[in-house]
Amino acid sequence: MEYVSLIFSALAFGLSSFTFYWVHLRVNHALHLVRINNTGEFNSPRFAIVNSGSKDILVTSISGWFVQSDQARFSPAQRVEIGEGPSMLIKAGTATQCKINFPASSFTNSFVTSGKLLDGLTESIYEFEFTIDVDWVDCQACSHKVSVPFAKYGFEESGRIRSFSPLDTKHNLYKS
Repeated sequence: MEYVSLIFSALAFGLSSFTFYWVHLRVNHALHLVRINNTGEFNSPRFAIVNSGSKDILVTSISGWFVQSDQARFSPAQRVEIGEGPSMLIKAGTATQCKINFPASSFTNSFVTSGKLLDGLTESIYEFEFTIDVDWVDCQACSHKVSVPFAKYGFEESGRIRSFSPLDTKHNLYKS
């Protein structure tokens, strides 16, 4: 009988040690960028940053830029809206919505005509790949930066956005 109580005590201690490790010591890193644009709403890219890890993450910067035909980067004037308020802390197991707004006069004729001209169309449409940069700091004081290809945009010569071709729906930022 003495051995039975020792065995139960050892099992309880092992289970509590495993639970302590699983809850407090194990760090699961998982941060995703998920496109949430609806059809027809492509003038302002919308996406969610999802922290499905076990610790909080602080997003330090989000910005977007276009890849021009000569692989140069063009960062237009933009305003990034993140979540419900100014805090960029994303708690473990939560998501926040982000939106990048471009002012109407962001795209000039000289920018547009530096893109890839699409063939076989009745009007001139110039295509650019739009990339989103995300910078964040995790709970282990490690800084990360990832560039994620988001979509391809088509522009008229006047600078108006004409088309939107989404790329991948979901990106794992820790593996990008």
